[in-house]
Amino acid sequence: MEDPIAEELVNIIKRNKKSEYEEAFERAFELTKSYAGSANAQASTIPFVFEKLFELFVTGKTKP
Repeated sequence: MEDPIAEELVNIIKRNKKSEYEEAFERAFELTKSYAGSANAQASTIPFVFEKLFELFVTGKTKP
């Protein structure tokens, strides 16, 4: 995850200031919760799934 995206994520979590990416956070969080609750979820991949979803919703793409 690139630094500006990571900084926005930290601001959202800490609620330091209003972020234009709060909707992206909510969408990524809800999808990650759904994945985590599925029978096929692997605990080690849950943070990776959230990170990639957040990055996708913020930038419209993900890096490999």
